[in-house]
Amino acid sequence: MGALTRSTGALVVRLQTVRQQVGSVRLRFVGQAALAAWFAQLTYMRTAGFVRGGTPLGQDVQIYYRGVQAWLHGSDPWAAGVVVNHVTYSYAGSPATTVLLAPSALFTEGQFTALWLGLTALSAVAIVRLLRLPLWWLLFPPTAEALYSGNPQLVVLMLLLAGSGRVGTLADSIAVALKVYTVIPLFGERQLRQIALAFGLTIATFLVAPSLWLNYAEQFGAISARLAQESGNGYSAFGYPTLLVPTAIAIFLLWRRDPKAAAWLAVPALWPSSEFHYSTFAQPVMTPLLAVLLALGVPQLPPVAIMLYVLWRFAGPPVRAHLAAWAADWRARAGIVGYEIP
Repeated sequence: MGALTRSTGALVVRLQTVRQQVGSVRLRFVGQAALAAWFAQLTYMRTAGFVRGGTPLGQDVQIYYRGVQAWLHGSDPWAAGVVVNHVTYSYAGSPATTVLLAPSALFTEGQFTALWLGLTALSAVAIVRLLRLPLWWLLFPPTAEALYSGNPQLVVLMLLLAGSGRVGTLADSIAVALKVYTVIPLFGERQLRQIALAFGLTIATFLVAPSLWLNYAEQFGAISARLAQESGNGYSAFGYPTLLVPTAIAIFLLWRRDPKAAAWLAVPALWPSSEFHYSTFAQPVMTPLLAVLLALGVPQLPPVAIMLYVLWRFAGPPVRAHLAAWAADWRARAGIVGYEIP
């Protein structure tokens, strides 16, 4: 054990020496450049696949538009969808979402798709600005996929980050009505007033369209099952008990230490039938490890990446402390004066 400690301490000191010689700023630049290149390569490959496969630009917003139009014309909104290469992707939005998007009837499908894609692009830029990320984070593959599909994911994330006060409260309420899982980050932020008001807006849509809600309740099981089938059970741990249990435990433990981080990561980790773009919710608490892994677009990888993140949150401080102690011991034996691990 003593030999292992000394060799580890020597390695740490050598790495520190390299860091001193190269410089922290230069190392940070190299790391960011590598991450940007990683994002660009994966986004190019994924987008090229969509184009080759005939996936239409704005596919998701077209699905939402058709669901809303079906309801407004007296049909079943959850029977609406878009067919791509003989595969149907069905509308699965909530009644609150359906009511909230009713003004889309003022436009043709093409017009609304173009307007929504523009709003999605503005939301993506706002997100990186609000989180003080470099602009190349627009290449983050989950973000790029949401930009291509026009999914409301980026709009609701922008609304959640919109700030406090009356504007922020209204933005939160709209976000929850559009995507109910957006309430989870509000719990993490302990924004109980915003949560109550957000649910108030959702409840108000029941008063506007009670029959729509009753129809949704009757079909909820079928809608959920169809969504799971069309999404291949999604990217999260939900539906995979051997993965779900440890992931839920990890989120619970993280919640006790850092409720904000746990709330943002709970959706990509645990939400049923999750899509690749759900990983954009990790951006407010992003780390390099999460960024590299969540960019890959591999089903069930997000919960694994998040469990690794949680593990490091708990194991990181004692590991760094031991490494610092071993490095100090090696320096003392070698007669070297150096600095501690930051």
